[in-house]
Amino acid sequence: MTKHDIYDEHEGFRLWNYMECETLESGQEVWRINVEVKRVDEVVIPVGAGDQTYSDRGLAQVAGRELGAKLAAEWLNTFDAEASC
Repeated sequence: MTKHDIYDEHEGFRLWNYMECETLESGQEVWRINVEVKRVDEVVIPVGAGDQTYSDRGLAQVAGRELGAKLAAEWLNTFDAEASC
């Protein structure tokens, strides 16, 4: 199994995308993503697995970035709502 760990910076967050490639019996490669969101070195959203597979690494990378950005935005909305109470 091939693994590829990358991160993107997004609005003060570091979006970690832990990608794994499996080769199916048919010979087809599929990529799975696991995303973690950090602010500086603090994990604000622990690793969560994506529920889809992707046919190439580029698609998996884009999906991981989009999922991480979505999770970060949801976390900010929750954090802002709690701070205003």
